Amino acid sequence: MVRVVVVGGGVSGVGTALALLKRQPQCHLTILAQDFSPATTGDGAAGLWEPYLTGETPYDKVGQWSLGTWKLFSEWWRSGLARKMGVNLLQGAIVGEEDCRIEPWHHLAFYCKDLTQEQCMQINPKYRSGFKLASMTGEVSKFLPVLLEEVKSLGGRLEVRRVSSLQEAAAEADLVINCAGLGSRDLVPDPTVYPCRGQVIRVRAPWIGEFLCDIATELSTYIIANTDTVVLGGTHQNHDWRLDVDPNDSQTIWDNCTTLMPSLKRAEVVQEWVGLRPCRKEGVRLEADEILLDSRTVPVVHNYGHGGCGVTLFWGCGQEAAAIASDLIYKYHGPPSRL
Repeated sequence: MVRVVVVGGGVSGVGTALALLKRQPQCHLTILAQDFSPATTGDGAAGLWEPYLTGETPYDKVGQWSLGTWKLFSEWWRSGLARKMGVNLLQGAIVGEEDCRIEPWHHLAFYCKDLTQEQCMQINPKYRSGFKLASMTGEVSKFLPVLLEEVKSLGGRLEVRRVSSLQEAAAEADLVINCAGLGSRDLVPDPTVYPCRGQVIRVRAPWIGEFLCDIATELSTYIIANTDTVVLGGTHQNHDWRLDVDPNDSQTIWDNCTTLMPSLKRAEVVQEWVGLRPCRKEGVRLEADEILLDSRTVPVVHNYGHGGCGVTLFWGCGQEAAAIASDLIYKYHGPPSRL
């Protein structure tokens, strides 16, 4: 039986593990991670389907992977699992003080149309460009535990452990899948991986059923409705490793969001949270590799560098990573036994 070790318990690691088990149910798969849900970076994200901070990832790949996740969210919605999986249909605007262009993949969404300068200024006089988007949110804190249970039901194992190197993982595997996100900086090692700090405030404001995103640099303003709360953000602080809530950032987020939507002033604050987006200058790395370990070669599949859109890309990337892994299993170990 082929032993597969997936490094990383976040949305990318769990998604890839599940996609592979559906392709290769006979493999012996273990996910090694220091943290599982609800302690992953994705658990705090608003989960808006909208490619963001993709680095130099080619446009066609971003579109392909985003579409894979869009189809999954749509399937959950149609099958009546929306509430359970934290999937919500909503519309909103993405605006900026300068050029705010529609990217090719935005047309995969339900609706996308440019806003006139006058329409942008109606939102706030400082805005000059933007577009209307009808999209979905997928809340990791709701769907990731469900996916973990599905992995276990298919025979996958979860092990809480901090992995110091990919060689350590390869020592007990015939194939390693690296979904370590920010951890890939040290595990690969890949010095082009860096954190982009994001701080948000979750509030209870059931009258908000849309989203508004201000494209900026260090302190971008966004208001994104989830099923139970509304996420107010946020920060975009490159190479910043701080995980503590910064009161100054909290105040700025609150002031910016309540200026755009004054009704939020009466919202109840539920949580303040900080996460580190796993960015990579060259964008997503999704490819085969190998590790030389003593007298054997262990194939590796890398799937990391998703930046600020791990939720948007996770199922599309997971399916492609699983396809590469399946080919490697066949190459190194042949077809599964029919016995």
